Amino acid sequence: MLLVLDVGNTQTSFGVFKAEKLVQHWRAETQISKTVDEYASFLFPLMNHAGLDPLGCEGIAICSVVPPVEETFTRFCRHYLKQEPFRLSANSKLGFTLRVDTPGEVGADRLANTAYAVQKLSLPAIVVDLGTATTFDVITQDKVYQGGIILPGVRMGAESLSSKTSLLPLIDVKFPPSVIGKNTTTCIQSGVLFGYCDAIDGLLDRLQKELNSHCDIALTGGLSSLFHSKLRAKTKLLPDLTLEGTAMLYQLNRA
Repeated sequence: MLLVLDVGNTQTSFGVFKAEKLVQHWRAETQISKTVDEYASFLFPLMNHAGLDPLGCEGIAICSVVPPVEETFTRFCRHYLKQEPFRLSANSKLGFTLRVDTPGEVGADRLANTAYAVQKLSLPAIVVDLGTATTFDVITQDKVYQGGIILPGVRMGAESLSSKTSLLPLIDVKFPPSVIGKNTTTCIQSGVLFGYCDAIDGLLDRLQKELNSHCDIALTGGLSSLFHSKLRAKTKLLPDLTLEGTAMLYQLNRA
């Protein structure tokens, strides 16, 4: 049994793998202030309810973009699970080449996404991760991570619009019934949501033109299911892609 932790800026995903298959999955809000004991009080009852022994883990893998929380989880693994976790970084064995200016700056989540693409997608491929930020990762036919794109996430855009204006409200992140808004809320929803659709489609077009190749495209991240059916581009919806990519890299490094 392998426990995988994907620590994002907004949410943390916990996945349990058996025989390389994801069998349980939970999410929690990422909070820097949480203690080792609080994570134990959250995770242990969930695992017990699922019939899983927390001390029965053969390994633990952490994919994190929040260093303080990564350190807390590391202490949690040492204290409660009696194991040293595998912590994914650019120094890990990856199974692909990083062709970027500063490899150490590539986030662990983007490494996991690329690992999944190399093993499971048809190359060349693009992984679009719709989380706190929206990222595009480009992987070529010869298993080279070429870099990608980062833009503010959907919720970040909506929150910024509300916080920087006096009269515009904070909206629910959902698509309005039509592109033409009939009130302030639906006008903002249309601008943010349909605007992001066109941004994603447009950037995918630009990336594929630059590569001079059609790409296998996967969507992942907390908002991926919201956008999947709204895009013009043909994409695969894989919400657990980062967890699965982290599990793959754990196996590669253990070997």
